[in-house]
Amino acid sequence: MKDDIVVDWNEVWQRRLALNRSTPEFREGADLWGDREQARRYAVRSEAGHARRIVEVMQDLSVAPGDRVLDIGSGPGTLALPLARAGASVTAVDPAEGMLAELRAAAGREGITTIAAVRGLWEEINPDRDLDPPYDRVVASFSLGMPDVRSALATMDAVASGSVHLYWFADEPLWERLYLALWEDLHGAPYRPKPKADCIFNVLYGMGIYPNIMMRPLDGTTTFATVEDAVDHFATRMSVETPRQREILRDYFKKHLIRQDDGLAFSGASTYAAIWWRKRG
Repeated sequence: MKDDIVVDWNEVWQRRLALNRSTPEFREGADLWGDREQARRYAVRSEAGHARRIVEVMQDLSVAPGDRVLDIGSGPGTLALPLARAGASVTAVDPAEGMLAELRAAAGREGITTIAAVRGLWEEINPDRDLDPPYDRVVASFSLGMPDVRSALATMDAVASGSVHLYWFADEPLWERLYLALWEDLHGAPYRPKPKADCIFNVLYGMGIYPNIMMRPLDGTTTFATVEDAVDHFATRMSVETPRQREILRDYFKKHLIRQDDGLAFSGASTYAAIWWRKRG
């Protein structure tokens, strides 16, 4: 009998992520969201577009007043603000100053003083220097872009006293399907998708962490006033600069936007994984 083949899922993750980041002209993280205007647009659309998912995550976390929560990849406060409204004390970590500026501004408008913002990539954060562990809840919602994901997950587990909650894609979300359809026409080379939740589960399993996992529908609907509004929304994300590239986007949206009472909808369902575990001991 041949020996069983042992798969290093952390290496699989690294290889798939490297392919994703080798996509020509692809931008993400601080390179994309460091721009305040881009972050502002994201914040405006996320409040409505992510409403259902925010409710689901808040139910998962089940925070009580006084709980301490670490929000990794906080963005403009998609979760940090609702968590603070529920009475939690939140440490929000994000590498993009544009996102953190939006978070601070939103917290200021509401008079929220229980959110501490820390700028940096999770893999570069020193918990003893930059954070104040332990945390009752640690959450990373669609922010698992760390090359060494095993090390990143180990640090999340180390700073938690209660539970760790991860949210990541199980298949290609709507925006990735758009990239897959158009990237080669726009930039002369295909888009390489991000690694998915199967890697995360298997990395955790190899670490001796046996998480709970639930698959949920991810509604990717975004509504635009006009076709040109949709082009503007995706142009920066897709590194669209020339008139020819804008025309490619414009032609695509003319065919795929669906007219509704409140505007033009770009819609498509996918699946995301909610992965969580309680800290042992």
